[in-house]
Amino acid sequence: MSDIEKKETAAAEKKPAARPKKKEESFRFYRVVRAVLTPLIRLLWPTEIVHKERFDEMQGGLVVCNHYAIPDTLIPVAQLYKKELHVLAKAEAFECAKIANWFLRKAGAIPVHRGEPDINAVKEVLGVLRAGKKLVMYPEGTRNREGTKEMLEFKQGAARFAIKSRTHVLPMVYYRMHKVFRKNWLYIGEPISLEEFYGTRDPEAYEKATEKVYEGMLATRKACDEYVEPKLKGKKK
Repeated sequence: MSDIEKKETAAAEKKPAARPKKKEESFRFYRVVRAVLTPLIRLLWPTEIVHKERFDEMQGGLVVCNHYAIPDTLIPVAQLYKKELHVLAKAEAFECAKIANWFLRKAGAIPVHRGEPDINAVKEVLGVLRAGKKLVMYPEGTRNREGTKEMLEFKQGAARFAIKSRTHVLPMVYYRMHKVFRKNWLYIGEPISLEEFYGTRDPEAYEKATEKVYEGMLATRKACDEYVEPKLKGKKK
């Protein structure tokens, strides 16, 4: 674990996690925007959600997904996060203008400064998870601009948050990069338990937990390909 991650974790453990805002105060705006945007999102990026019941059955925890572009977040908004959204996003998106900060905050996004200590982000994330909410993040830490199926090395943040909050990790994988009007698939895998690492402060344990999350995502990728590719071959015939 890096020195930055150690400082963030230590500081977050000393202070109580921030409580999420009251439901009606936080997410009335989100629901209105979602109702307006959902038809457009479904039209532009038609996406089949496979094993949606796994998402619905998960009472709270960390949702991890591969990351190609902006639709990666918009599609779950339209089809999964009906009442409220909690997502970790890069701080640069909040800093470009006051209206951007206001909008993203109202929509349920949590800003994180990458590459430097961000105690506030850590506290907010742990507060959401400990309140039994679902929070989505992209463990690769950046977008896959090439659009390949191979995933980058995972950052330790996802595993650390799941361990500290004692929650499961739910892996999701997009079959391919999005194109307007082209069908895509979002495959939801089996929940990943990191219970064996609960209470640890061992850097090697965090590395092993991150590897377990990565392996779970690879298994989800394989299951996604096995589900989608016969359908595409059938269409070609």
